Amino acid sequence: MLEQQKNKIELNRPKMSVEKVREKENFESIVNQHRKITKRPIYKQKKFYFILFLILIITYFLYVSEKEGNNQSTKNNTEEQR
Repeated sequence: MLEQQKNKIELNRPKMSVEKVREKENFESIVNQHRKITKRPIYKQKKFYFILFLILIITYFLYVSEKEGNNQSTKNNTEEQR
């Protein structure tokens, strides 16, 4: 029964005064609600790509330093064996 009242549309209602309309309008809250609902996905944000880039750079540097460390240790081992 509540839903029937909820969806009821009055066609012959009296016009609202300008004061009542201004009292009820709140565009800032509507815009804020819209922003919350339509937030950009994480993969479309610049922060995501910046963090991904940093992770890739750090991983690359760790890989290169580990590779150089292994090369130096093998050189030291071969020199000690001679």
